[in-house]
Amino acid sequence: MKGVYPCILVPEEIGGFSVLFPDFGGATQGETLYEALEMAEDFLGFAVTSAVDNGEKIPEPTALKDIVIEDEGAFISWIKFDTDAYRKILQSSEKSTGAA
Repeated sequence: MKGVYPCILVPEEIGGFSVLFPDFGGATQGETLYEALEMAEDFLGFAVTSAVDNGEKIPEPTALKDIVIEDEGAFISWIKFDTDAYRKILQSSEKSTGAA
């Protein structure tokens, strides 16, 4: 399964960015914009893959016009996910750490 979801990137006063996902009620962060976007992909891959594997309903992505940005300097970005690719990453990680 592949798709995209919007996220809100919020520049932090101490540096870095917080990443908020309105459709998943979760967040992550990164010290740079690049790192924040990488962390966002990882968060979204985990959230969607976990929901699919647990038989949960996947929410429809919120329309951009319905997202309210409250923080100064914050902006919206689309983040992609691919559950098959994320599962391969998890399996590779489990093999390298010996986790079952």
